Amino acid sequence: MGRLDGKVTIITGAARGQGAVAADLFAREGARLVLSDILPEGERVAAQIAASGGHAVFVHADTAQEAEAQRVASVALATYGRIDVLYNNAGIILGKPFQETTLEEWERIIRIDLTGPFLMSKAVTPQMMEQRKGVIVNISSVGGIIGYPAMAAYGAAKGGLVNLTRCMAVDLAPYNIRVNVICPGAIDTPMPRTYVEHMPNKEAVWKQIADVHLLKRFGTAEEVAYVALFLASDEASFMTGAMLPVDGGHSAY
Repeated sequence: MGRLDGKVTIITGAARGQGAVAADLFAREGARLVLSDILPEGERVAAQIAASGGHAVFVHADTAQEAEAQRVASVALATYGRIDVLYNNAGIILGKPFQETTLEEWERIIRIDLTGPFLMSKAVTPQMMEQRKGVIVNISSVGGIIGYPAMAAYGAAKGGLVNLTRCMAVDLAPYNIRVNVICPGAIDTPMPRTYVEHMPNKEAVWKQIADVHLLKRFGTAEEVAYVALFLASDEASFMTGAMLPVDGGHSAY
């Protein structure tokens, strides 16, 4: 029996990186999945899960738009009849100092990294409230709890998501809906590799990023996904409003 056996789970940002790894892991643990992404490659992730005997459908959607978030929730209900878990994984990064960040860039980061989780949570909570049970797992960042250079918009969005999680946990506790947030450090996925790709000294930058972690390395998508799996499962039934760094010790000093 899987740790998420039969639990209907929505994962945003599921086309690649942490989202795709989490989708595969959650499927192997028995979840019935609705995957969403703005990237069409999410269809391949869902097809691979189905081919392996799992249950997954893909919705091509921008969940930072209210109607699109509602559509993802509607597909989950039409396909499976309930929603047990929402994993707000979708996000983007911007590496720019505060004074160089344009209003357009600021609004895009806030919309995707903070407003998106807000809208998806709004879309699923009516069903969870009716069930009087549900779990929401948000993905923030160590950049949401400490100050990084050249990360003003990203840090503001991810820091906002940490406290949004706490406030949601307070508001939703009477309905037995648990809300927790993970704050990963640098994880070896396409996002950070794209971030350093065009830097002239990218190998040195990569090592510098790794070295700020006590464990002196990048994390893996699997190491984040297993924490999300725990939070989504009944094993974490007495946890809500918690912020969990998965950061190789980066935030410890």
